[in-house]
Amino acid sequence: MAGLQLNVDWKSNRRAIAFCLVAAIGALCYGYDTIYYTGVQGMAWFAKDYGEEGSDGSFALGTTFLSLSASIIYVGELVGAIAAAPINDLFGRRAVFLSASICIIVGAVVQACSFGSHPVFYVSRVLIGLGVGQFTATCLIYIGEVAPSAIRGPALMCFQFMQSISQLVGACVNQGTQSIQSSQSYRIPMCLLVVLPGIMLLCLPFTPESPVWYMYKGKREQAIKSLRKINHSNRDYDPSADIQAIDEAVQQEREMAKDATWASLITDPVERRKLFYACGVMFVQQINGIQFWYTYGVVFAQSIGVADPFTINTIIYVLQIITVGVSVVFGNRMKRRTNLLVCSCGMFVSLLTVGGLGTTKAADGTLSRGIGIGIVVLAYVNIIFYNFSIGTLSYSIASEMSVGRNRNKITSCAMGVFFVTVWLMVFTSPYMYYTANLGPMIGFVYGGTSLFLLAYSWFCVGETAGRSNADIERLFQDRVPVREWATYVIPSDDGEDLKKKGTNDEHIEMA
Repeated sequence: MAGLQLNVDWKSNRRAIAFCLVAAIGALCYGYDTIYYTGVQGMAWFAKDYGEEGSDGSFALGTTFLSLSASIIYVGELVGAIAAAPINDLFGRRAVFLSASICIIVGAVVQACSFGSHPVFYVSRVLIGLGVGQFTATCLIYIGEVAPSAIRGPALMCFQFMQSISQLVGACVNQGTQSIQSSQSYRIPMCLLVVLPGIMLLCLPFTPESPVWYMYKGKREQAIKSLRKINHSNRDYDPSADIQAIDEAVQQEREMAKDATWASLITDPVERRKLFYACGVMFVQQINGIQFWYTYGVVFAQSIGVADPFTINTIIYVLQIITVGVSVVFGNRMKRRTNLLVCSCGMFVSLLTVGGLGTTKAADGTLSRGIGIGIVVLAYVNIIFYNFSIGTLSYSIASEMSVGRNRNKITSCAMGVFFVTVWLMVFTSPYMYYTANLGPMIGFVYGGTSLFLLAYSWFCVGETAGRSNADIERLFQDRVPVREWATYVIPSDDGEDLKKKGTNDEHIEMA
């Protein structure tokens, strides 16, 4: 299969691209928020204001505060993602963007003004999570509904790239402010969080509502007006074909919804298999412990005594951007199962080696400089394997497995599993690392949990290149083992074998 195709008419689609970029501000908010707090945790003035004083007069963040403050945001994100559904249905995508922006701005202000109060700080993290969760649940929906088919693939990929770029920016901001000898060292990164949702609020009055949402509400004229605004750059644009396609899709989904029930996800073996595959991929994406590097990268680097922990953290996101870019452009040239099996083995070995190096710590818990550097290098290797494989493939797999009449329900369950697993990993990491005194030997734990990824890749991942949504639904209905998906010939209703992998009708758009 070929790599990413970018041979499109960008000039004729520049207005649509602009609206997609507005929606992608949600990705920037998500990326920046997940990273700036990683660096803030390692700042001396933050520890002085929110930490505990030791017997030697130094300050350090308590394990409970470290765990709760980093993980509680995912509770907010889960609630925000759930709350986005009724807002989307009743008031549209722009209403979710408005609500999410307000939540993040209020949360950022409360966080910056918490002045050492742990309960107030926790509340601020939940508020920010509410906004980020709403963005996460809606931004890709809006982009998918607004972007013309010619740019939909690149536009959806833009979401992930912007998330990675904002993470790098957040790491650079932390590196620039961490040397300030006052509380401004951490308040500046906190306050900058209001910039992105502020830009969203300024852009919303000029951003059209989704034409798909208008059609769901029976507002055909508003949908046509929205399509014309989105495609204003294309002088020859005629909305007739698009409005008919949207109308047919809406009618088809309404027909499918009649047979969609929560109970069928458990009682129907076909739907249960889809649910297991979709939820499973979001589970294994996080259970391998990748969030430890992202959430606690700075304090981890400080704990093993390596120099320049903020620089080390910044390098993580440089590697992420490069690896994600390579994966998007060239990753599809490799078979999906092969990619996941090879990279999950690489993650397993790198994590076990980190744990092995951790056993060399001295009685006082210190590590030699060479061992510390080795652990950092292996962490980079782990991150590269992750981002080339499950980090970029998981969302596509979850989307492809969520086919048929229960698509929305399966997708919701998969995202719920994602948030719960992230919360679990972020919450438990400090207790294992500090309270249980594992230190870098935590690599043994995550090496063990990465076996879930290896098992999922072997038993649950099939090749879907060239398959349409209807094809994948038929693979489930025919109960084809995943190892046969690549070669299975789908029989037609009249008994003839018509469709093989590689046909050109209604290919799935991978992002």
